[in-house]
This record gives sequence, C-alpha cells and structure tokens, in this order.
Amino acid sequence: MSDLFRVSLRQVVRQRGFGVILSIALGITAFIALSVLGREIRYKVGQDMVLMGGVNVIQVYMDDKEYPGQPMREFFPATVDALRALPGVGMVSRNVRDGKGFLLRGEGERSLSVYFIGIDQYFAEVYSLSLTAGRLFSDADMERHSRVCMLGREAARNLYGDPDKAVGKLLFLGKDVFEVVGVVSGVMLGSWSQGGFLPYTTMIDRNWGDGKVTRLFVRAVGWEDVPPLIRLIPEVVREHQAAPYLVIRTQEEQLERIKTTFMWVEALLWLGIAASLMLGGFGIWYGTFAAVRARTREVGLKKAMGGSDTDILVQFLAEALCKSVAGGILGIVVGVTLVEIGSWSLGTGISYPLLIASSLGSIVFSALIGVAGGLYPALQASRMDVVTALRFE
Repeated sequence: MSDLFRVSLRQVVRQRGFGVILSIALGITAFIALSVLGREIRYKVGQDMVLMGGVNVIQVYMDDKEYPGQPMREFFPATVDALRALPGVGMVSRNVRDGKGFLLRGEGERSLSVYFIGIDQYFAEVYSLSLTAGRLFSDADMERHSRVCMLGREAARNLYGDPDKAVGKLLFLGKDVFEVVGVVSGVMLGSWSQGGFLPYTTMIDRNWGDGKVTRLFVRAVGWEDVPPLIRLIPEVVREHQAAPYLVIRTQEEQLERIKTTFMWVEALLWLGIAASLMLGGFGIWYGTFAAVRARTREVGLKKAMGGSDTDILVQFLAEALCKSVAGGILGIVVGVTLVEIGSWSLGTGISYPLLIASSLGSIVFSALIGVAGGLYPALQASRMDVVTALRFE
C-alpha cells in the first residue's frame, strides 16, 4: 500500500496538478472558516449595517396616557435588571419618554427652541453615539441628579456655530442653570441631533416630561436576537409589574431587508465554496482522463505482465485521491490558521470541537471528491483491451 501511494505521489508531481490541489484547498479553507466563525462573522460584518439602520434597538414603552383614566405607570428597577439578564440583550437604557422644550439663547442674537429628553449613562452606547466634544454622562451624574446636559451636534452648531464652543456653556432651563458637558452625534440620532439630553433622574426630580421612566431602549446583541426578544420582553415585564398597555416598537422593514441581504450574501459564499470544490473535482476528472490517455501503452504493458483490472483501477484512483487529499490537507492548514487569526481579530473564542469536526469532515469530503472525479477515468483505464492499448501511439 505504501508503494502504491509513493508511486501515486510521484505521478501527481510529474503531472503538475497543483491548480487542482489549490482549488480544493481554497474551497476547504473557506468551508472551515465559515463553519467555525460563521456566526461571529455575521455579527461583526453586520454591525455597521445594523447600527446605521438601528434595527437591533427595540423601544419598549408604557402607552397609558393614550387611555384616559389610566394611571401613568413606569418601569421598575427590578424589571430593567430582568431585561438585562435576558439572552441576546446587549444593553438596556432608561428614558423619560416625553421631554420638555426650552428657548435657548446662543451667540449673538441667535435663539433656538431645543427639546430635551431624559436619558441614562447607557443611552450613548445603545445608540452608538460619537462624542464630538466634551464627555458623556457618567454614573455619578445619575446618582447625584446633576444639573448637566448634552447637546446634539446640530443643536450645538445652530446655537454656537462650532460644537466645541458649546462645552462649558451655561444654559437656563426653567429656574435652573445647567452646564453643557458634551456634544454628541451619530447616524441613529436622527432628529435628536437637533435636541438636548438631560440625566433622567434630574428630569424626574423636576417632573419634566412624564416625570417617570416610561420608555426603555433595549439593544440586542445582533439582528438575529431581535425576533426572540420581541416575544420575551412582554412576558418578562409583566412578570415583574403591571403593564396592560405595553408597546414594543422595532424597525421591521429594515430588519427584513438586512435578513434578506445576509441570506443572499451567505448563499453566494456557500455557492463560491461549492464552485471551487466542483472545479477541483472536474480538474481531477480531466487530469485523470489525460493521464490515462498519455499512459495507455503503460496500462497495456501492466496488463500483459499480469496486472489485473483492479490493480489498474486502484492505481489511478490512488493518484486522484492523492491530489484531492493533498488539497484537503493544505486547506485545513490554511483554514485553521485563518480561524486563529479571525478569532483574534474579532475578539471571540474558538469552538475547538467544531474545528476538529469540520477538519475531519473536510478530509472525508476531499477524499470523496477524488473518488468521484477519478472513478470513471480509472474504470475506463481498467477496462482497456491489452492489444489495443499496446498498439496505441
């Protein structure tokens, strides 16, 4: 058996079937990478698309004011903690849903009506805000009910021309003076970029807006977590408090578009893998046919010297297997390397059982490609007539 494979490897080197080997290796490499890191890749690649559309942010709010005679309910701290513990939840931010508008005086004669909403220290992370100037709200701002505020970039620009000039300015909101500590921006802000933000505890103290935490922003880890969370959130909320008029709002249309986009991208990737492996299989088929034709007299001589049909069949199948398995081994080596690099760059762990299983499966699959591609030409070689083969020029 060892002699058979040594001779087969020598024939593979002579035939220079490196293109076939590389084609199979490419397909196996992509297969291992997608099998092991597929979920993490979908999450990471989709983050920018998801965040730009805001489809992984779920708004949960009490709609009691739409029903006359109903008390205005708020979200309890225990409810917020229970939502944060749900699988698939990345962050939960408290919000005073109804804000309050103030007429502010900017530089020169410039005046502007600015609408403020109450948020907590997690709002910026939930909505992936960028800090243009100053700082974001801190835990201390919420605990101390600080008289500080942040402005959206457009509001700061309209008031002071340059957002950097807004930091440190004092704003008269009602009877109180608030210091501007930061200016924020972000794709997901929308019209809030023209408004302002106050610590929700400070707004509740002054009974501005709802005077209660009536809305939560729940950020899912990824867009795949949104549908199950939509089902779980009402159950969890109602387990901890009364919420007869709870409303869950998502961006369903954008979510469906992203799902469809990723489905087609993933399908195209798998089609590319399949095409690469099929190309390798076709190369083995064509290469084995060419080898059989070029070595027709050799086949005739072996048969004349007592070689059986099975010996001829096994020899050509072994050569095809050597090509495919060599491509599979090369693909595994490169694939494992890419998985290690990818897990490091993505900041995720590696499922080694899955890596081992996909590597073993790759060897078996590459061997099957070799058998499938080389079987028919090998059968043709084994069935040659001895006299005809010896006369072949």
